[in-house]
Amino acid sequence: MSWRRITLVAALCLALAAPGTAAADDPPPEVEPRAGTRAPAEVRGLSEPAQAGDPVAAAKAHLADPRYHIDPADLAPLGTVVDGADETVRFAQRHRGVPVFGAHYLVHFRKNGDRREVVGAGGRFLTELTVGTTPAVTRESAATIARTTLIRDRRAKESAKAETGELVVIPRGDGRLAWHVVLTGREPVAGRPLLLDAYVDAHSGQPLFAVDRLRAEGPVTGTGETVHGRSVELNVYQRADGAYELRDRARPMWDGTDGEILTYDAQGGDVNAWLGLGVPADAEPVRSGTPAFGSEHAASGAVDAHWGAGQVYEFYRRLGRDGLDGQGGTMYSVVDVTMEGEPIANAFWDGTKMIYGSGGGDYRPFASGLDVVGHEMTHGVIEHSAGLVYIGQSGAINEGVADYFGNAIQLEAFGIPMTDPHASLLGETLCKTLPPEQCAIRDLDDGRVAGESYLGMSIRADYGGVHYNSTIFSGALWDIREALGGASADRLVYKAVTEYMTPLDDFVDGRRAVESAARALGLPARDRLTVSRAFDRHGIKPGWERALRTDSRVLIDGITDPYAKPDVAGGRYVVSNSSPDVVEPSQILTGRVSGGKPVRLSENDRWNLMPATDGKSAAWVSFDATRQSYRVHTRPLDRSSPERLVHDGSGVIETVAIDGDTIAWDGVGPDDEHSVWVKRGDAPPVDVTAAAGVHGHAPSLKGGRLAYLKVWTEGEASRSAPAVLDLETGAETVVPMPQGSFSAVPTLTGRHLAWIYDENGDGRYGIMRAASDGTGTAVVVPDGPDAPTAYWFDANDTFATIGVWPDGTEVTNDILVKIHQVPLGGGTLQRFSCNRGMQDLFASGDGRTVVWLDGTDGNTDLVTRDRPAKRCRDGA
Repeated sequence: MSWRRITLVAALCLALAAPGTAAADDPPPEVEPRAGTRAPAEVRGLSEPAQAGDPVAAAKAHLADPRYHIDPADLAPLGTVVDGADETVRFAQRHRGVPVFGAHYLVHFRKNGDRREVVGAGGRFLTELTVGTTPAVTRESAATIARTTLIRDRRAKESAKAETGELVVIPRGDGRLAWHVVLTGREPVAGRPLLLDAYVDAHSGQPLFAVDRLRAEGPVTGTGETVHGRSVELNVYQRADGAYELRDRARPMWDGTDGEILTYDAQGGDVNAWLGLGVPADAEPVRSGTPAFGSEHAASGAVDAHWGAGQVYEFYRRLGRDGLDGQGGTMYSVVDVTMEGEPIANAFWDGTKMIYGSGGGDYRPFASGLDVVGHEMTHGVIEHSAGLVYIGQSGAINEGVADYFGNAIQLEAFGIPMTDPHASLLGETLCKTLPPEQCAIRDLDDGRVAGESYLGMSIRADYGGVHYNSTIFSGALWDIREALGGASADRLVYKAVTEYMTPLDDFVDGRRAVESAARALGLPARDRLTVSRAFDRHGIKPGWERALRTDSRVLIDGITDPYAKPDVAGGRYVVSNSSPDVVEPSQILTGRVSGGKPVRLSENDRWNLMPATDGKSAAWVSFDATRQSYRVHTRPLDRSSPERLVHDGSGVIETVAIDGDTIAWDGVGPDDEHSVWVKRGDAPPVDVTAAAGVHGHAPSLKGGRLAYLKVWTEGEASRSAPAVLDLETGAETVVPMPQGSFSAVPTLTGRHLAWIYDENGDGRYGIMRAASDGTGTAVVVPDGPDAPTAYWFDANDTFATIGVWPDGTEVTNDILVKIHQVPLGGGTLQRFSCNRGMQDLFASGDGRTVVWLDGTDGNTDLVTRDRPAKRCRDGA
C-alpha cells in the first residue's frame, strides 16, 4: 500500500478570480489543484481582506468562498499558530461528523495593526467523500480482525491485545469508513513493545493498514551507562517534606496547574506498564534528598532526560512554540525501562511522552544523546501540527524533520559549528567505545538522492522505509541550514511543518511546503533558489520515482491490496487485488503466467483474500460483515460455474489450500485456539488439530495428503514440526525434528514435502525435504551460520524457492528481501531476479517459474520470471 499520489506540477496551476482585491498590474493568485478533490492543494499569491476578531471564524469565512468547494461546517479547528504578523489556522475535516484521516486544511493570514488579510490557503480536503457512516462490522469483530491480520509475527499475535476506539473515514476514492483499533503487546523477535494504531474497514471488515505509534531510534541491542562528565544546571522542585524532584516549573509554560517538565525513573520496570496516555497514577518523579542529583540519577539517564527536555522546550520557544503541543502542555520523560527485565537500547515517543531505555552492550542510556532527545520530542511537535502519517514518504518526512531538529537542538545547545566533521551525525555520542562515525544512527549529510538511494521497501518493512529513507529529505534540510544559517533555516523548516505540511504529504509535497514557507517569510530570491537547489540535489522533484529498471515481466500493474499473496499452479495464478484507488473491497483475480488480461473470479462484494489454486480451481476466503463471519469459496478458474460456498464460520481464517474437491484452512476459532481444518467434497470439515494442546498452521494439499505445521507443548518446551496426514487412511506422520528447532511453511509437491527449519533460533533457516508421506528426510540447504535468513518459502517437484534477507549492516536496496532458488535435490542458492526493491511474497510455478509481488517500480506489481538471473550488478 502506498499513500503516494500523482503530483500535479505548478504548470497546471489555474488563476483564481478574486474581484476587487488586487491592482490590475498585480499577478493573479495561483491555485495548485490536487487530484481526486475540488479543494485546491495550495492557493498562493492572495492579498484579500479578512474579517477581524476570531481568526478561526475569519478562516471559516474565507473558506466559504465557492472557489474552495468546502463547507465550513465540515471543519474542526485544531489550533492557530502566530508567527509575528503571520497567523495560520489549521482545521481537520469531518465527514458527516466523523473525522477524516489525515485531512487538514490551513488558512494563512498576515496582520497589519487591526487589519488582517488572507495571503494563502491549502492542504488536503476531500470533496468527493460519499461513504456512509453507519458501520456493518462490530467493534468486537474489528478488534479480532486487526489482531489476527495486522500483526505479522505469530508469537506477537498470540499475546497481543486489541481495543477498538472511534470511527474514522479513510480518504480513498469516495471514502472508507473504518474502525480505529489500538494493538498492544510485545514483538519477541525485535525485542520491543508493540503499540499500533490499526484501521479496519467498518463496512467490509477488510484490514486497511496499521501505523506504529512508537517512534523508535537506534539499534535494537546494546547496553550502557550515562554521564559524559558534563555538569549542568537543573530546574528542580523542593517538596514539602524537604525532598527534591525532577519537576521543572520554571518555564513560561507553567500556569499554576499545568505546563511543567516531569522526569520519572522506571527503575528497570517493564516498558508496557508505561505505554499509553500520561503516566501511572502512583508514579512519582525522580527524587533526591538534596538539590544535587547524584550518580544513580546520572547512571539511569534521568539527569540527561530532564536537562535535555528543558533544552528542547527553549529551542522551540525561540521559534514561538510553547511546548510540544504548542499549548504549554506538560512534557513527560521516563527513563530506565526494560523489556521483561532485559535492558532496552532504544527511545520512544509514545504519543504523549518520552520513554528511554538504559542502553545495553556498548550503548549508554539513550537519554544521554541530546540529539536523540530532541529528535524524539520533535515527533510530539509534528503530531500536534502537521500530523505526518508514519507510513512511506510521509513517515520518512516525519523522521527527517525529527532528524533535522534533533540535530539542530544539539548543535545550538553545545555551540557546535556545522563545519565540525561530526556535526551532521545523529546519536554519535551514545556509544562507550565506538567512534562517532560507527556509533551514529544516521548522518544528515550522507548525500542520498531519491532516485538512486530510495529504498523500495513495502509497508511490511519499517512501514515503508520511514527511518531508512529519512535522510533523503533531512539531507535537503541540512543543506539548506548550511547555506542559510541555523536561525533562518530553523524558522523556515518550522514554519513549513506547522503551517504548510499535511498528514499524507509525500516528498514533493514536503518540498512544496518548504518553498511556500520561504515565500511566506519573504526570503530573497537568492535564498529561495538555494532552497530549490537543495531539493534538486537530493532528487526530490516531481516524477522522481519513475526512473527505475526491472528484469521481470508484469502480470498485474499496481497491486493495491496490502494483504495480497499470490498462488500458482498449472500455468495459472490467483491473487487478491482492489481498485486503483483502493476503495473497492479486494477481489480475487486469475490469469495465465504466460500473459494476458486477468479476470475476476469472486462474484461477491465483500473483502476477499488468501486465494489458492491447484491449476484448475481456486479457493479463497471472504469476510461477511453482516454475519460477522469468515467464508471459504471455490470456483473453477475458467469460470464455468459460479463461486461456491464451502464453509461459513465465526473463526478468523488465515490460510487456505485446495486440491481437487478437498479444501483445507487454518485460523483462530472462538476458543482462541489455532487449528487446521480439512473438508473433503460435501463432507463436513474436520479439525485435524483437535487434540488438547495441539495447534496447527499453514496447511498444504497434494495427492490426497495434507501437510501442516504442528505445534505442541512437550514438558515445558514448545515443539514444532511438519506433519503429513493421509486423508484416506487417517494415518499421520510427524517428521522428527530436534527439540528446540523451529519449522515453518511445510509445502507438498507431487513427490516431496519441503519446508524450512531453524535449529537454534538465530533466524537463519535451512531447507529440508522428505517423501510426500513425511518419511525419509534429507537436507537440501543446511542450517547454520551460513544459512539464509528466510522471509518466505515455496517449492515444486524440482526447485525450492526462498525469500532471503541478505547479510549486511548498511541497509540499501541490495539487502532487501530477494528471491533465490535451489534444486530440491541439493545445490547452491541462486539469485532469481536483479530487481533492486523488495521482492515480497511469491509462489512457485512449473519448472523455474516464480510469480511474486515486487516493490521496485515505485509501487507493488505482480511480476514473473521463468529463469534465474545470470548476474546482478552492484546495488541491485
